Amino acid sequence: MNRSAIIVILALAVAATLSKADSKLPPVGTKVVDPKSGIEYVVIEVPSILDGGTNTTAELAPLTRFAKHRPLEPEATKRLHDGPVIVSSLFEASGRGDWAGNGVEFRGSYLYTIAVTGRSEVVTCETSNDGRVHVVEQRTFLSSRDNLSLSKVDAALALDTLPVDQVHDWTIQGCGIVVTIAQYCGRPDFAGGVALVGAAVESWYRALKEIDGISVRGVLGYFGVEVPDNVDKWASKQLQKIAKRELDAVHVCIQSIEGKSFEITYEQEASGKPLDVSYRNVDGSPISEAEWEILRQANLFLDQNMVPNARCRVGDSWKVWADEVQELFGVAGNGRAEGQILVTRTDNRPNGDWTLKLSGTEVSFRDDHGTVSGKMRIKDGNGLVDASKASVKTLHATATGSLGVLNKKRHAMFFDFVKRLRSEANLRFTLAVDPAPKTAK
Repeated sequence: MNRSAIIVILALAVAATLSKADSKLPPVGTKVVDPKSGIEYVVIEVPSILDGGTNTTAELAPLTRFAKHRPLEPEATKRLHDGPVIVSSLFEASGRGDWAGNGVEFRGSYLYTIAVTGRSEVVTCETSNDGRVHVVEQRTFLSSRDNLSLSKVDAALALDTLPVDQVHDWTIQGCGIVVTIAQYCGRPDFAGGVALVGAAVESWYRALKEIDGISVRGVLGYFGVEVPDNVDKWASKQLQKIAKRELDAVHVCIQSIEGKSFEITYEQEASGKPLDVSYRNVDGSPISEAEWEILRQANLFLDQNMVPNARCRVGDSWKVWADEVQELFGVAGNGRAEGQILVTRTDNRPNGDWTLKLSGTEVSFRDDHGTVSGKMRIKDGNGLVDASKASVKTLHATATGSLGVLNKKRHAMFFDFVKRLRSEANLRFTLAVDPAPKTAK
């Protein structure tokens, strides 16, 4: 039996094991080939942090990832950068919300940031007379980090997270039954004692209801207790503990792509045909789901997509597909962006740079299964464009919305803790493209 036949049989065996919830994948490092697509996979270990402990799970990861983009214009390759550039994206989510559990509700303001910096260089650029395009880019992720800060934190009782009403009802009903039995048995003294217990429970229940939802300071004041100076510190510390559990689950994902280089190949058979894009790790290792969520946003042809007409004039407007400028959104939302953004060329800067205005619209994110994982409304935005090649220098946008998460164990997306704060976030996006510093020879 030859090697190819063995690989195909092993792939079929893996597919069969995946259909059973209690079965396991082959050992880590085992390569398998999908018989239908011909894509080669390898079994990898995925680290995650759950409930304070480190855990690893095995999954199949492809050695090469594939995507399709909208067709390029005939002159698209002429607007590529002459030398390597540094692409920096910053995502910020801020707001005020509440998180409730175990009888306590924490309220606070938060600021969550994700910063990703990469070096982009065109390795190959070929365009034939018949419109065929072949471009190879090397994208190296220099850094990928996140940070959470909390402020103005307070706490309150949250009785709806505890079975207070149920316990109250059971207690009152139980006291009533005992009183009836005691009276029937000729024990009025015992019945009176139980009735006093029921009255006390009723009184405490009403008192709890009156202070439900009131902040810690308000509760202490209700009972005439002087508010200590360290209440804010205590509440902030408790919320930080909760946040840390959630953040630990995604830290390993966000930083997993840092320091890695990928070869991205753009192929288009002819003008008007879809642009086929393939992604491969330079060191030959597989591309994990967490790396893919960041890598898939990279777009060498951002200039053409953001400014489709390099000969536009001041006052001209055009619409841009959200998925073709998704690098602006960085790692804010998982999956593919949907919707259109209205862009207008406004006044020019004294140095000749074009200025752009981004008008408000709704953008949604749809995951690979077709589920909408988040929505946001762009309020406004602006940008600077180098007039020499109509190339993007900076883009800024602000929005409000709620962004989801595929799997907090693996994906470096808007993490579950902020999503559970039950409030819309204020979102800010920044993208900057600068010439890469020259390296010493």
